Amino acid sequence: MTPAEFTAWQAHMGLTVRATAELLGVAPSTVQAYRTGTSRATGRPVAVPHVVALACAALAARLGPWRSE
Repeated sequence: MTPAEFTAWQAHMGLTVRATAELLGVAPSTVQAYRTGTSRATGRPVAVPHVVALACAALAARLGPWRSE
């Protein structure tokens, strides 16, 4: 997931940075890093982890946590 795709997902979901952070279990600064592709603290590139991209897809599909039957 690219920063542009992450930002588009966030807009599609109608989420603020704070709400996005709460849903994904990360800090708001991490959400900002995913949006820009760069860490504000270090200036280094930041990639959206695959597991976060999968969580975004699950949230967009309105899926909840996995429950065994």
